[in-house]
Amino acid sequence: MVFKIDEFADFETRRAMTSDVLVMGGGATGHLAAAYLRMRFPNMKLGVVEGPHKNRPIVGESLVEASVDFMFELGLGAYLVENHYPKYGLTYYFKPNIDDPADRRYVVDEIPMAPQILSFQINRFTFDREVRDRNLKNGVQLIDGTVIGVDINSGGGLHAVTVQDPTGGRQTVSARWLVDATGRNRVLAKQLQLQETVKEQKNVFWFRLINFNPEILSHIKALKKQNRAYVPYFATHHFFGNGNWIWCIPMRSPENQPLISIGITYRKDVYPHGEVRTMEQFLECVGREHPVIVELVRSGAVVDTNFYGAYMWECRQRYSADRWYIIGDAGDTVDPLYSVGLALSSLQIRQIAAIIQRELNGCDTKEFTRDLDTVIKAFQRSVTRDTTRLYECMGDAYQCHLRVHLAVTKLFHLGLPLVMNDYLWDPLGVKLVNWFSSLETLEADSKSFQDLIREVAAKWLSALHVCGLIFSKSSAGAG
Repeated sequence: MVFKIDEFADFETRRAMTSDVLVMGGGATGHLAAAYLRMRFPNMKLGVVEGPHKNRPIVGESLVEASVDFMFELGLGAYLVENHYPKYGLTYYFKPNIDDPADRRYVVDEIPMAPQILSFQINRFTFDREVRDRNLKNGVQLIDGTVIGVDINSGGGLHAVTVQDPTGGRQTVSARWLVDATGRNRVLAKQLQLQETVKEQKNVFWFRLINFNPEILSHIKALKKQNRAYVPYFATHHFFGNGNWIWCIPMRSPENQPLISIGITYRKDVYPHGEVRTMEQFLECVGREHPVIVELVRSGAVVDTNFYGAYMWECRQRYSADRWYIIGDAGDTVDPLYSVGLALSSLQIRQIAAIIQRELNGCDTKEFTRDLDTVIKAFQRSVTRDTTRLYECMGDAYQCHLRVHLAVTKLFHLGLPLVMNDYLWDPLGVKLVNWFSSLETLEADSKSFQDLIREVAAKWLSALHVCGLIFSKSSAGAG
């Protein structure tokens, strides 16, 4: 079967090239895939097609433990320690009285149930450049251009990718294995009509701040356990509100100066405060719930701003026995709440390497490829759809807190052990995981727990009202 785009037939055709593996997309996901495959298969010819070198929005500064395990396997451990801030887990700020801007009381949950594994807050601009430079040194061929055509060969032959360079010239690159890491461009998903509609859409607006006062984050009345283990500032800070949450992620600038990434993600159908596309709108809307964040922003200088609208999508298939693979945002977007974007991409990269290794060993990979596609779909959609439903109660501190604990328990006590023990790219392990945790089962169990939490939260609020009335009558009688 052959799929073609031939809009640029009048341009000059240049020399053909051949790679064993061709990665389409020169962002972090694409370059990490190339770096890992170079490490696993040092004798293979690897190519990366990079898009135009422009200032595109970059998000994903908060790593989680599964991502860092992957980075250490790549040999990036010392680089991360020396050039990026440590990350002491995910800290959650639940405001019991979310509708009162003057009330600065928060229930603060610092690193609930986090394992003793290193993690980092990274500056994606410097990190992405480092991975790219390492690939160049390690012999990965970088192709400067844009993919304008893909011929998928389903008969066992080579795939052909047509690339247009900045001058308008074309060249064809053939490859045995094809990896699509084109992000929002979604080259293969669009071409093969694999996209699926997501009803509950979200917008995200974010920016980076410099020359700010980090002490402002402590200008709240925090109800939390005493902490002697680490400096609380060096965490990924999450502030919850009505139909939205806000991140504050500390990081280092290339000049080793403090930076902080701040962003708001909101579900369009449940967010009550209107559109957030500009700094003015951000300050106005966020100020209605979290004035402390507005004060933080006004204490510094904004470096850049970015906006993604209606950014959620899903993909029917990520891996094919015809040796093409879709990874990261080129397939399924994930909600950034639990910082699992790069983690899921790192899982996919290891899975693709496992498929290639089995094929090189002479094994039939059709069933294995199908099993891997099933398990990564379940992991991606379970965490993302569960988070999507969370927006409906983010303004309810008690209910949101319980549901976050449920999600974190699943991530750290179910998902992470499976990853750390290689279940998700082992032929028998992945079958076992699929048998226990189909997407339908995960979603049904999650909804059952959420319904239970909703009932508990309602009874808790009712009990508070009763206690409040009793207290008021007692006070009146005493007076």
